[in-house]
Amino acid sequence: MRSIYRDTITVYNRRFTAINQPPFPPDKPYWERTVIKGVRFRNNTQIDKTSEGAVFIAQTISVTIPKKADQSGKTYASPNDYAQLPQDDRLHWTIRLDKANPDFIVLGEGPEITDSYTVDTLQREYGNRRIMRPQALRGSDESGIPQWKVTGV
Repeated sequence: MRSIYRDTITVYNRRFTAINQPPFPPDKPYWERTVIKGVRFRNNTQIDKTSEGAVFIAQTISVTIPKKADQSGKTYASPNDYAQLPQDDRLHWTIRLDKANPDFIVLGEGPEITDSYTVDTLQREYGNRRIMRPQALRGSDESGIPQWKVTGV
């Protein structure tokens, strides 16, 4: 039987090179990249009609990540735990829902973000249907199922 978990995604976690004490802003951000294989990436379209006949179309993306997925040798950490890790930690990844410090998930094995290949370049190249900003996360601790379910736009 063929698995439904055949997709590859790349999770980009925004980090900073150093945290300065207020009132100084943090140093330049960089993006920690984690490639995860064996997931399910789906585009969803929902059409709602009002009683007046107006039609609203909402497009969302959902990603299901089984705990047994290949996480490039890294381990998932909750956003709170991830924030406490040293800035040079390369053994963990997370999914933050914070709009002020957004993470990105792209379909496929995305490139490294550098000074010459920026997040803006990534967004242009991957477009709206292959890149997502997480807005909701359900994990295995609350559902009893060994996976994470991420939805976003």
